[in-house]
Amino acid sequence: MKITVAQYYKGFIGLQSVFAGVPFLPPLLNVLLPESSKIDEYLYPPVGDFQRLAPVASFGVLLLTTFTVFACCQLAKRVHPVVPVILTIGSAFGVCALIVLYVRFVRHVPVPSINLEVPVSIGYQRTDFATRTYPQWSDWDMLHDHGPWESKIQDLWTQSSIAVVRILLWLCHTLTLSCFLSVVCLAVYRHAAEHARSESRAH
Repeated sequence: MKITVAQYYKGFIGLQSVFAGVPFLPPLLNVLLPESSKIDEYLYPPVGDFQRLAPVASFGVLLLTTFTVFACCQLAKRVHPVVPVILTIGSAFGVCALIVLYVRFVRHVPVPSINLEVPVSIGYQRTDFATRTYPQWSDWDMLHDHGPWESKIQDLWTQSSIAVVRILLWLCHTLTLSCFLSVVCLAVYRHAAEHARSESRAH
């Protein structure tokens, strides 16, 4: 049974809102708590100069996801049972991809002045300057010597390689949350449709 947009979004009220709200927490809290590097480390991948813009973009994608699921459910006669399974696998795949990216391209550099380890993302190709100045140095040693700040990172890795890594970090993180949210949205739509059907029978 098809339902209206209002009926659909009304279905998020209650227990469903808890599950639906989970994907929105990382980008939202990252914006609200930008100064806490330790919290940011667990909320959102480090993407350098785009650290303020990226969570807003993720938030927008998640909002769009809720409406996309509604539109697809309206167009389809029925949602095949395999769809939630595919979305769940997609979310798990995104987590695995994030782990790989974190291990390969995210470094934690201690900054004694603020008594924190700052997470930063690096590139996959070093600059000529880094090759000449730090020929046999590890990523951590270079960052510790040259500094973990954005201008210093761009001295050590090419801008194109940094951009590719950060785009992948953002995509994997956002798509993981989006897949999880889509599963919740499908459940909300089904529940809202059943509720609308029972009300129509009652009248």
